[in-house]
Amino acid sequence: MNISNNNVIIHPSASLGKDVLLGNNITINAKVSVGNNVRIGNNVTIYENVVIKDNTVIWDNATIGRIPMGVSSIYSKVEVKVEQTTIGIGCVIGCGAVLYAGLSIGDSCLIGDNSVIRENTALGSNIIIGPNVFIQKNCMIGDKTRIIQQSSLASGTVIGKNNFISSAFTCVSDNTFGVGGYSDKKYGPKIGDNNLIGPNVTMLDNIEIGNDNLIGAKALITKTIGDNGVYFGIPGKFIRKRYEDDKVS
Repeated sequence: MNISNNNVIIHPSASLGKDVLLGNNITINAKVSVGNNVRIGNNVTIYENVVIKDNTVIWDNATIGRIPMGVSSIYSKVEVKVEQTTIGIGCVIGCGAVLYAGLSIGDSCLIGDNSVIRENTALGSNIIIGPNVFIQKNCMIGDKTRIIQQSSLASGTVIGKNNFISSAFTCVSDNTFGVGGYSDKKYGPKIGDNNLIGPNVTMLDNIEIGNDNLIGAKALITKTIGDNGVYFGIPGKFIRKRYEDDKVS
């Protein structure tokens, strides 16, 4: 372990592997496990029950394993289903990122600067999350999906593998901050695999998007759509097939 300067607080129950480089003003709480060859920048707080695997970099001002807090006036039901927060091998966590408790991140993921990922969310491997992305609780994102900057996912959004979601994508509903407060009947869209979604696309709650679709910039998707389509407009309308039948991936 190499501590570059001072003001580092490590709980006695925490464990650190070999060749861990720590910056200034770091707090590592109880039951934290840090793997080998991990770099942790300045002003980082790591809460309890966090596992950080080998070869991961956490940049300055990040917060890992934050415990969620409810706001009774909106009837928010805060619950951490998985006690442990896990960051996989070879990940990069950007400056100012906030990762909540119960979060699982696979190997080789990049989490951009100032992104927020809420509790009980699961990310696969080789995922890129751009800067200033907000991911609500209970979401799932499949391997090799990329979500570009300033996008927002509602609670319960499910995204499959190998999707490209461009900047400022939005799911407009959320089951906590709705007009009528908390509702367990609202959840984000379920998006399949291999979709290409343009910038400033908006999707309503409780809909499903199939596989291999292209959704054009600024489209508003208001209802469930199938596979292999091209959609544009407000509301989004089917234009044509994206691929001939024998070319669908």
